[in-house]
Amino acid sequence: MKMNLLKVIFGFLLLTGFTGLKAQTVPVTEGNEGKYKPSIYGTYYDAKRSFFESMPNDSNEIIFLGNSITDMCAWNELFGMENVKNRGISGDVINGVIDRLEEVVSSFPKKIFLMIGTNDLARKRSVDQILTDYEKLITLIIQKTPKTQLYLQSVLPTKNQTTRNNNDIIEINKGINALANKYSLTYINLFDLFKTPENELNMDYSYDGLHLNGQGYLLWKDAVIEYVVK
Repeated sequence: MKMNLLKVIFGFLLLTGFTGLKAQTVPVTEGNEGKYKPSIYGTYYDAKRSFFESMPNDSNEIIFLGNSITDMCAWNELFGMENVKNRGISGDVINGVIDRLEEVVSSFPKKIFLMIGTNDLARKRSVDQILTDYEKLITLIIQKTPKTQLYLQSVLPTKNQTTRNNNDIIEINKGINALANKYSLTYINLFDLFKTPENELNMDYSYDGLHLNGQGYLLWKDAVIEYVVK
């Protein structure tokens, strides 16, 4: 009976991918101080953050930083460069990146390629709120590791995503471009590479209207390789 129950629980976790579980706060009381207390970002975020913090720093790291669209790529294999690191976490938002930024900048990386913001839209934050948070993030990166070359990548278009509006994404990207100019950073316009004439995500590069397939990552590689290798 106990074994059957364990199988049911394990099967549920597989189906949800762990990420569908809501983070719950466990009150700290005498006797449970050592128990795991999920953050507001959820168990997957916590697991990935813990893993990243356990990894040693390398010299001249090139970091791809973002959410699931970054998380799902094997960047070092894509570029054939061991110093290229994946610091994407599925479901992440701008404030989630801010909260884990110390690990990201701890190696004083050579370059950071940032793509973040689509999940903030899905959480119903306004364009202005997103850009305010985004500016806070990039100023923190500049302050903490001023010699790092920071590349701001546009948010990608979507298709058939009711929680994200491509017109809002266009406005966010205009704001990101303006921030790049303000702080003398490089803006990489991936939106136009991946869009259809209707400003939707080209499904040649996606399997669900939000995330990329293999051809999508190859297109992304072609768009940024000059910045990665120089």
